[in-house]
Amino acid sequence: MRIILTITFTAVVVFTLLLTRSDSYSELKELPPPAVAVEAVAKLSVQPVNKVTGKLKPSRAATIQFQVSGQIISKDVEAGENVTTGMVLLSIEDGDYADAVQESWALVKIEQNAIERDSRLLTLMAQEAELQQQEVDRLEKLGKDSLASRSLYDQSLQELYSLQSEEARLKHSLESSRVQLMIEEARLNKAERNLQRASLIAPFDGVVNNISVDVGDYVSPGQPVLELIQVDSLDLNIEVTGRVATELYLGQSIKVETSEDERQGEIIALAVDPDPSTNTHTLKIRIPSEGLFPGELAVAFLPGQQYENVNVLPLSSILYEEGKTYVFQVQNETLKRIPIKLVERYHDLQIIEGVDAGTQIVSRDVSSLADGQTVNIH
Repeated sequence: MRIILTITFTAVVVFTLLLTRSDSYSELKELPPPAVAVEAVAKLSVQPVNKVTGKLKPSRAATIQFQVSGQIISKDVEAGENVTTGMVLLSIEDGDYADAVQESWALVKIEQNAIERDSRLLTLMAQEAELQQQEVDRLEKLGKDSLASRSLYDQSLQELYSLQSEEARLKHSLESSRVQLMIEEARLNKAERNLQRASLIAPFDGVVNNISVDVGDYVSPGQPVLELIQVDSLDLNIEVTGRVATELYLGQSIKVETSEDERQGEIIALAVDPDPSTNTHTLKIRIPSEGLFPGELAVAFLPGQQYENVNVLPLSSILYEEGKTYVFQVQNETLKRIPIKLVERYHDLQIIEGVDAGTQIVSRDVSSLADGQTVNIH
């Protein structure tokens, strides 16, 4: 009985609620058009600036090595030490090179003496041959009728031939000695250079960056032993595109931003032929090094192409969709999506093609807009 009463009461309540329900319905209200900021496409003459970051390096650096082999016997500098041109940095045992110089000097002296001796003999031989020629000429004038005259003439002529032959031999010997002297002098010059190479000399004023050998080590020709750098000025080495490179030239003044300040640099090198792997041009800018150290980052502000009377619009007005770019033109509070071509960026503006100057476009917050949409302009 209790269950029947409960069910009956519930049914009465539901029926009563149905009879007393309101007949009004909530109406869905249409959202108002979105408010957009509008700006006209401008026409300007601009020159974009390209900011390129690079690492500062010493303006001059050399990895120095011995050109001869030997054991290091003295180490005259340490890493971090300032050196001047011509200063001795390291030395190797030079006894063998000094002996080679003495030996070459001796051989040169021998050849010089031989040349001096043969020159004197040749002079005497030439004089004797001249006298003998005069004797032959005299006998020839006297005649060859008698047997004695004929015999004396033949003998004199034979002596003349012998003297001329000896003179020719001396000339050949003298010429050979002169050639040999040139060879020995070349060997002497090489021996003297090798003796000088036993001491490693600073090729320019700079700072010793590191030394990789010590006293007692044996070094071979071409083995790197010391690095010398010059830090009075620093070089900023960067890579630029061909478009940027065409606007640059040697000696051009460039603004460089460092961790310390902004300073002016100068372009000292610009590769004309691009790197085949990156298709970029190597650029070197030299700046004063006051307060800076190699290895720090710096930013170069490179002037780009000069554009005259080009159309520009805010970067925030560009819609990027599936690799293409658009802007929304506003016509009678209705949007029209127009494709554009990006030319080059200029600060917070974009140089473009595809829309005329003066065209009213949505200047920001374009990602949620659609073609044909109605908007409120503010």
